[in-house]
Amino acid sequence: MRNPTPIDDDEDRVIARVLEGDPDSFRHLVDAYSGRVLAFCRARLHSEEDAQDAAQEVFLRAYKSLSTFRRGENFASWLFAIAANNVRTHFKLFSTRKQKEELFKRQLMVEPGIDPGEDAERALEQNALRSAVRALPEDMQKPVALYYFAGLSVIETAKALGIGEEAVKTRLFRARGRLREILARAAQPKRSSRGISL
Repeated sequence: MRNPTPIDDDEDRVIARVLEGDPDSFRHLVDAYSGRVLAFCRARLHSEEDAQDAAQEVFLRAYKSLSTFRRGENFASWLFAIAANNVRTHFKLFSTRKQKEELFKRQLMVEPGIDPGEDAERALEQNALRSAVRALPEDMQKPVALYYFAGLSVIETAKALGIGEEAVKTRLFRARGRLREILARAAQPKRSSRGISL
């Protein structure tokens, strides 16, 4: 997971500069969180293109809504609450047959953007994991994506989702068990209905 780019000033001061009329300062926040936001979107959505679009929209909405951010609060939690809402909207739009067929094709291919020198098997395992996460119930998907893919702490995840820390821990625990089951089923060789392996 890519580490956030360090912000050369306190986040609160960066936000203050943006609100005082210096929109270029917002770039510090984008640089610091873009990798984590994109990782979250990738975990929840069905394609790299959708994830890129959703991540850009998250920052656009954050910029437009920055005046509603309570100074002194956790910025990461606030930002990922926006990301969670935005991804839910994108997810609902993914419903046509053509899109579903495209998803199936992508799941069989190595993920775009991976260096050719990287192990293809590892790339396929990452795709399998993301597919498994998308197969989880909605209340498990979000904590998993925020905690494991976006790198938020339990506290930040709880604030982003508006639930308690113990609820986050419980959902993560249950999600890990469910993911093991999904991945184990996916790894089992498929048999034809006539009992003949092809």
